[in-house]
Amino acid sequence: MILTLSYVISMPAGVAKITGLCGRIVFMAFAALLIIASPAGAQDDILEQEVSLSRQNSSIYSVLNQISGQTGYYFVYDTDILNSDKRVRVRGDKKTVSSWLSEIIDDPSLDFNIIENHVLVYRPAGIDEDDAGKARREMEQQQEFFTIQGRVLDETSRTPLSYATVGIKDRALGITTNSDGVFVLKISDEHAEDHLTFSHLGYRTLHIPVRLFRDNRLDILMETDYFSIQEVMIRYFDPLVIVRSALEKRRENYSEQPVYLLSFYREGVLRNSRFINYSEAFFQIYKSPFIRRAEQDQVRLLQSRTISNVDQTDTLILKIRAGIRSSLELDFISNIPDFLEREYMEDYVFTRADIISMDGKRVYAVEFEQKPHIAEPLYKGILYIDMESLAFLGAGFEVHPKYVNKAQDQFVTRKNRNYRATVDKAAYTVSYKYHEGRYHLNHVRADLHLRYRRRYQIFSNSYHVFVEMATSRIDTDNVSRFARREAMRTDKVFIDGNFAYDPDFWSGYSIIAPEEHITRALSRIDSQVESITTGTDGSVSAGRNDN
Repeated sequence: MILTLSYVISMPAGVAKITGLCGRIVFMAFAALLIIASPAGAQDDILEQEVSLSRQNSSIYSVLNQISGQTGYYFVYDTDILNSDKRVRVRGDKKTVSSWLSEIIDDPSLDFNIIENHVLVYRPAGIDEDDAGKARREMEQQQEFFTIQGRVLDETSRTPLSYATVGIKDRALGITTNSDGVFVLKISDEHAEDHLTFSHLGYRTLHIPVRLFRDNRLDILMETDYFSIQEVMIRYFDPLVIVRSALEKRRENYSEQPVYLLSFYREGVLRNSRFINYSEAFFQIYKSPFIRRAEQDQVRLLQSRTISNVDQTDTLILKIRAGIRSSLELDFISNIPDFLEREYMEDYVFTRADIISMDGKRVYAVEFEQKPHIAEPLYKGILYIDMESLAFLGAGFEVHPKYVNKAQDQFVTRKNRNYRATVDKAAYTVSYKYHEGRYHLNHVRADLHLRYRRRYQIFSNSYHVFVEMATSRIDTDNVSRFARREAMRTDKVFIDGNFAYDPDFWSGYSIIAPEEHITRALSRIDSQVESITTGTDGSVSAGRNDN
């Protein structure tokens, strides 16, 4: 079985329907802040605590890290107002933290605020703040929710951590970072005193006070979670036995009752790094019990916006077909792929990759790949399985790169004899989140990379097609199937739908932040707005208002 991300080709100008763009899409610029990890247990009046520093010429980051190590406090600061890489000369001495900070930072416009075991270095509102920043701050203060923004990075390499989970533990609220490690999370005022949880496979889970993020954009540095050599050596495991045992444990680990998932969905097609079309939406998903296949799932559209950037002279236009259904089918717990089907598992080799950590739990990492003598387009990838419960926490896999082009018929649903297609890569990621004793679908992403060349021509155009869906809330109360008129078809070309755009609606929901290259590409697209009216009986009528 091939999990496909399919698309259709429209030929040429005038044949393809060009869906109007949904108004201005606001993408926020992110300034960086750093959290410097340190041990706990410090005095109440941190600024008056004395700290000894040796004579040195070091970066601000390094010096603050030394202070953090002695005091047990985290330092948080915005690199737009404080350059963490700036070199400072330190004369060996013993001084209060306040004195050291004044000397090292040397900026009287900055102030300090103590929040739990964190020292926030900030510039008070109104000082060197532009009009746009003031307006945004005033608007958010009038609303019942506020926006949390930032990036999640590897502490050592400072590389972004894609698909990390950011949320409020035990409240089923959260979102996933994008490929740049960026997250945007809308939180109501009632959660202002809670803690945000940051988790990623192979890293120590972090819990950060929500209050730190008010009016600040933070870079969260996550530390790799290592196990001792002795511990790893004594925990030998047979990977195939682990995988089969995890399959047998599905009834214990996944919901046998339906749930509602509030999910953010997006899809897009790029040609030579330039967007052809882009759509995003909020769905309420009726997620059937895991023992039912994805065909039993239902989707109710809450709101959407759609962008098209098609030149009338374009002769080849790609559109994603059945992207919503493909996203639901990536739930490999209910829609078992061939590498987990008993009758096909013998076509694969399962090997132990490592033992890693997630949310303080030890996790088996099991790699799999088709056997060498099989020359068909099967899969290779890695499965993540909790050591204690044997629950699948997620997976990353792709059609085998050596044979992926043999699978192009699975991806191209309508061809044109004047063009030749070459599929370069088809990759997928899936993760699950824990809530009320069971695991539920958290995030899926599918990426297809291909090249199209006109017959008898040397040069080709590269295309990147993707779909992505992330769960922002899980509801388990009073769950029932949608009425037929409420449920939308999941096998259609989503961008061709007459859907809605309501800026007031979008301002209150968490989204997957656009990647940096998406932000640049979309900023060059002219836009239109589509409108929708929902009746009291749940019926929907659509129309378009051009801006």
